[in-house]
Amino acid sequence: MTSNATAPERNPFLEAVGRVTVAGAELDASLHNLLGVIAFEPTLLTLANAEGTARLIEWCGVALTAGTLAEEDVAEIRACLARASELKDKRNQIVHSIFAEAEDGNGLEAMKPRRKRWGHSVTSLSIEEMETTAQQIEELRSAMFRAGWNARCRETGMPRLPSPASSSEASANHE
Repeated sequence: MTSNATAPERNPFLEAVGRVTVAGAELDASLHNLLGVIAFEPTLLTLANAEGTARLIEWCGVALTAGTLAEEDVAEIRACLARASELKDKRNQIVHSIFAEAEDGNGLEAMKPRRKRWGHSVTSLSIEEMETTAQQIEELRSAMFRAGWNARCRETGMPRLPSPASSSEASANHE
């Protein structure tokens, strides 16, 4: 029989930071996969294995200039890359911030940003804001997969994937 007295207390603040961290790593994997879809260059893909988010976004943008994709697909991928850049900055603000406990307060109120030469100086972030950032990254990953799929579906003969808005409109029209 185990005792709950030895179980560590859950910390929602650290759990939210962890979710954003994991979502950020998954964003990097999705960017790498998107790069593989739009650039069939093995050397570039090998080099991309060790790169961070900013460089992956940059290389995806460069790969789009090859002119092998339809303009509508390029526009959709560029929109995804712009969102990825914004979410990268939000992720970095959360993950690379330095927090120190204040002398008073509980939980999030007791966490105050520290100013150092390294790390981000930030304003207070709520757990809800961090959870929203993680959710936005997950939604972007789906959009990136759809954009990459649609960019190559003409060559593979596979049908295009509809956007979530158009699929919900189609299901509403069926009812």
